[in-house]
Amino acid sequence: MKDSKRFTDPDSGGWGYAAFNYDTASDTFTPGTYKDPAPQGHDAKCGVACHALAQSKDYIFTTYSRR
Repeated sequence: MKDSKRFTDPDSGGWGYAAFNYDTASDTFTPGTYKDPAPQGHDAKCGVACHALAQSKDYIFTTYSRR
């Protein structure tokens, strides 16, 4: 979600990031929670690092990549 007024960390580019867990057996994603390992509840450095690859497209990937 892009909201530069809400997400003011200069490393985020104005974006807020969500975390998802991938279950290989069912080939599904579920939302990450605070009980999961980082980056939930931390700064934007974890989320923006992956998205830096898509900087020329305003940090947006069009699809989820396969693992």
